[in-house]
Order: sequence, then structure tokens, then C-alpha cells
Amino acid sequence: MTDYTSLANAIKTTLSADSWLGNSANVKTMEIHRRGFSLQDPKDGQFFSQADLPAIAIIPNSGPKQQRLATTNEIRETVFCEIAAVSRDRGLQTGMTVHQSLIQNIERVLEKQKSSLNDLGLDAFVQQVSTTENQVKKGEFYYFISTTRAQIELTAIF
Repeated sequence: MTDYTSLANAIKTTLSADSWLGNSANVKTMEIHRRGFSLQDPKDGQFFSQADLPAIAIIPNSGPKQQRLATTNEIRETVFCEIAAVSRDRGLQTGMTVHQSLIQNIERVLEKQKSSLNDLGLDAFVQQVSTTENQVKKGEFYYFISTTRAQIELTAIF
């Protein structure tokens, strides 16, 4: 059985250990639970507030898990993970540039986790990293929201 909390914590630890992503000037909030990005009511506790931004939420089970037998007493599991990032800026071009740096650094760190020398610490290897993004304008701010998806290959002994 996959321990999604341990996997999310391993991803968070890996991202936090990076000098760029671990710097609070670049990422103020990093969590392992999904939050909404609604801009309707900043007082609602389930959403990131403006003071939390830029923020990252790690979702370790964003799609159906796949399993296949690898060797005797070993199952290889593919778990789909998402890292949602949100930031804001008064300027569209400036905000896009800053958010692109955030995406670039998330992808850079995840792309490194492809071998036993650089894994997530749980016999977990990262594959197929990709990001989609969009932006919305509310009041004087532009909000930039991206979702970085990755496949995590886990080896489970039974």
C-alpha cells in the first residue's frame, strides 16, 4: 500500500532543500495538501491567502495508481503527482517572468530525481515532468497558477 504522506513529504523535503525553492523570498508557503486557488474570499481557510504567496501545494495522488510485477517479491508502482504553484503580481509581464522562474526551478529539481544517486529517498524516481499554467486578473493583481505533473516510480517489496 502506497504511503502518500511519506511520498509528499519526500517531495517537499527535496524541493525545500533546493537553495532557490527553499528561499522564503521565492516561495513563502510549501504544503503537502491541496488547497484551492479561489480568489473569492481570502478569509476562507481552505484557500491560500495573499500573504501565503508565492505558494506550492504538493498533491501525491493526483491520478489512478498503476502497478506491475517487476521481480519476485517486488512490485513497481507508478504514482501520479502534482505540484500546484500560485503567485501574484501587479504587472502581467513581470508576474509571468517571476512565475516562469518558479516553474523552471520546480521542474529543474524534479528532473534531477531520476536515478538511484538522486532519488526522492524512498526508492522513488521521477519521470515525465511537465507543466501547464494559466492566469487570472482580480482587481489590481494578476494571479498565476501552474500545475507541474510527474510520474513517480516506486518499488514496493512484499
